[in-house]
Amino acid sequence: MRGRALRASLAGAICLVVLTATSASAISFGHPRRASPPYGWNPGKSLVATPTRLVTIWASDCPHGHCADDDGPRMGVFVRRSPSSKQRPDWSRTKRLSPPTRQAERPSIASEGSTVIASYVTQRSYLHYRSRDPRMLFVRVSTDQGKSWRKPVRLSLRGGRVDYPRVAIGNGRLFAVWTSAGSGDIRLAWSDDLGRHWSKATIGTTSSKPLGPAEGFAGLPDIGASGDNVAVTWFANDRGRQVALVSATGGDDFVGQPRTLLTTRSPNRGAQYPAVGGADDPADPRVAIAYTTPNALKVVTYDGATLSPPSNVFTWPATAGGVRFLGGYGPAVVPFGTSHIAVAVAGCRRNTLGNAPCAPLAPGARIDVLYRVSLDDGATWETPRRLTDASRKPYRINDEPSIALTGPTHRVSFDRYERTFARYDVWLRSSK
Repeated sequence: MRGRALRASLAGAICLVVLTATSASAISFGHPRRASPPYGWNPGKSLVATPTRLVTIWASDCPHGHCADDDGPRMGVFVRRSPSSKQRPDWSRTKRLSPPTRQAERPSIASEGSTVIASYVTQRSYLHYRSRDPRMLFVRVSTDQGKSWRKPVRLSLRGGRVDYPRVAIGNGRLFAVWTSAGSGDIRLAWSDDLGRHWSKATIGTTSSKPLGPAEGFAGLPDIGASGDNVAVTWFANDRGRQVALVSATGGDDFVGQPRTLLTTRSPNRGAQYPAVGGADDPADPRVAIAYTTPNALKVVTYDGATLSPPSNVFTWPATAGGVRFLGGYGPAVVPFGTSHIAVAVAGCRRNTLGNAPCAPLAPGARIDVLYRVSLDDGATWETPRRLTDASRKPYRINDEPSIALTGPTHRVSFDRYERTFARYDVWLRSSK
């Protein structure tokens, strides 16, 4: 379980909560149910909705109950679908997206209409992982809501290394963003013909190495799009300087454009990465960016003309569901309706053993998924809600969530695991 242990030690949670125009207090969620087989995980951005399907992606180092080694089976990336009309998902048979001859993890997924793009990163060995070995980014595209997939396309250099890539779709243009771990370049790839041909460019740089010097540079960039409006954000240095690029022309003007400063300093330990989300409604032009500062979670939105002033979503410590949280990490955000924003974050309870609260692998860690909604573009925020209960065994850590909206039903998927990794899998909650 090399992949699960590495990711959990480096990164926290992402949770995109997509809501309707009603108040958050009107939403009631059912019981959590597995979204992946046992021994699955994801690093966020792992659940999407198409017109009639719900599609989820995850990595597993024990596929079909047989644990990976370097001779086979191999750690891989998998997808499956459910009819979006089902309140309780009826998952199809699992499909492996990564080749069975390669070790792969670090998945990401995005959709627009019936088009879905998925990515994964390959590595040479599972049992003897070496950070200096190649880590290559591949993408696959589906035009039928994830039913069938085109052949993998490699986007990064054959002998290069990448961090944790993200994908997006805006107005039919496919995007992928990642860090070149050897040089610190923030790389962007885009395709206007459904992934047959790709253009690439360096849109920025980073000196950040939050995953440790051996892993190389990692700006942990994210990208989101709504129509032709696109935003990218990343860590620029180890002190947590976070910057952003915005474009109203599908990213055509990214190269050479000066970066917008979000914050000069913030926590940067691999878990506090910024996040970008495009609007769920194609008629909504907004793209939102969520990012952490030393004591707060903030959001800005881009409408194609201006970047809004920052809005404080959480100021730590904060209370949700009767529980006090000392900090948070791994934000995610999505605009919805005409003036609504939903933000989620992994909330960290006090560690009773005295360890840092936002260290998911520390003894005594208790981490929940929180979300908060604004109905007036961030001017005010509704009472925060807690989606998990880290006080109950066996799952003390709940993180890496993603959200998709299928009609009136809200879908929240997230990783659940024990600190010792005796159990780890992806779960899903659907609204009633």
